[in-house]
Amino acid sequence: MYAPILCVDDDVNALDTLTEMLEDAGFPVMAAQTGYDALALAVSRKPSLVLLDLVLPDLPGEEVCRRLRAHAPTADIPVIMLTVKGSETDKVIGFETGADDYVTKPFSEQILLARIRALLRRHEMAR
Repeated sequence: MYAPILCVDDDVNALDTLTEMLEDAGFPVMAAQTGYDALALAVSRKPSLVLLDLVLPDLPGEEVCRRLRAHAPTADIPVIMLTVKGSETDKVIGFETGADDYVTKPFSEQILLARIRALLRRHEMAR
């Protein structure tokens, strides 16, 4: 069984939707509405994966990702940016700050779950 997936989004409805989708698929979930809360949870609970929105009230998601990558205990946690920001520049910046994948909202639940499973599988094989 995997450690919980950390969902980070300032929108409560989005968090509820993600939580329900992931739990229905059999994944444990924890949630954060701010970048600082996400970083604290990542350090204390070491999630199996982070679904990270870019628009947060305190730190931009790109900065959260940079900090995760810069901190040894969280550097290897897979990160999928899940956001409405869908320009080519946004995606390039997301990957350059350390994202493993980038999904724009609205998204297909089946495709997102397939991407999560694939990333978790690759991460497990790399260990």
